[in-house]
Amino acid sequence: MSTTLGVFLFILTIIVMVMIHESGHYLAARAFGMKIEEFFLGFGPRLVSWRRGETEYGVKAIMAGGYVKIAGMNPLQAAAESEASRTLAAAVSEGAPAPAVPEPEEHRMFRSRPAWQRAIVLAAGSATHFVLAALILTFSFAVLGVVGSPTTVLHSVAAASAARGGAPGPAQAAGLRPGDRIVAVDGTPVSSWDEIQKYIRARPGTTVAIEVRRDRRLLSFPVTPLQATDANNQRIGLIGVAPEMSVRHESLPVAAWSGVRGVGSLVVGSIGGLGAFLSPRGIGAVFSSVSHGRPASPADQPIGLVGGARLAAQAVQTGQTQALVEILTAFIVFLGVLNLAPLPPLDGGHLLMLAIEKVRGRPVDMRKVVPVAALVLSLLVTLSIAILYLGITNPIANPFPQ
Repeated sequence: MSTTLGVFLFILTIIVMVMIHESGHYLAARAFGMKIEEFFLGFGPRLVSWRRGETEYGVKAIMAGGYVKIAGMNPLQAAAESEASRTLAAAVSEGAPAPAVPEPEEHRMFRSRPAWQRAIVLAAGSATHFVLAALILTFSFAVLGVVGSPTTVLHSVAAASAARGGAPGPAQAAGLRPGDRIVAVDGTPVSSWDEIQKYIRARPGTTVAIEVRRDRRLLSFPVTPLQATDANNQRIGLIGVAPEMSVRHESLPVAAWSGVRGVGSLVVGSIGGLGAFLSPRGIGAVFSSVSHGRPASPADQPIGLVGGARLAAQAVQTGQTQALVEILTAFIVFLGVLNLAPLPPLDGGHLLMLAIEKVRGRPVDMRKVVPVAALVLSLLVTLSIAILYLGITNPIANPFPQ
């Protein structure tokens, strides 16, 4: 599979997830009899649209999201209608004749439904993220299998090394091939990848004899590891190979339970990551990285859409199918958790308003919420642009063995 395929799969996943997310809101609202005015993929000018019943469906020009417009849900509309109601009441109390206005279907408005119904509609979008992620993981564990420990069989041999100006990597130059099983290094038998890796990493620039089994033959190849540095700035040797991983396939019930647990772990990790990212320190680190042109360290670099697409491409390029699944499900779950953050105008912000309404016993004044929502939206857009910039100017290192 090519790099382009990895990027395509990532983008397709995001687009499909947006539509499934909005379908969650749509189906829940319909189940409760709420009036749905619009259901669109994208933003901006309409490309195509059609009306079915009372709902307009369609696609807009900017394919960066989507939305479902449920009558009586927009805080700006609610605030305007509330102000209009107060103005009308004041005019009538002063003796002015009440204007003739059509009676709205108030009982079908989002704001008129019980709090528990509104909460379900709001949470339904993110719930679809978790369900979809669990289904994908279940398929992965049952069909693709669960990756275990690395074996001594070579999965890939790097075709070129940037450190050598594009020349063949040490392993390829020596004649090693994918499918070779390493049985000894410098005459010492090895039975695990960890032994092989430790031996080679400790000998940068020193030629080692790697003995492999290929087609029932024993062959020996002299390989000189390239010198590189690890995360601790220590000198290590690399030859440009990656091992095959052991794989086990789970039964469907076990895979389904593993999928649910996997989603749970991703949710917990997403909450922690989102909290750290939206903290003053996290936001400061993003803007500091932009101002300095690079993150303070790889660990401080957030992964946005560009970084996610690049990771997906790298996973496909190196044949890491399970890693590709993990990347896609991680983004699916993270977007679901992000939408539940208690910040207007996100779904979680609406849920927070519902909670405040239940505690206070009266609706929240949406005129006070709108400025907060605008501020939060501005911050999120700014952070998104900053992360997009970092993803383009400072691409994350390829985490997959090559």
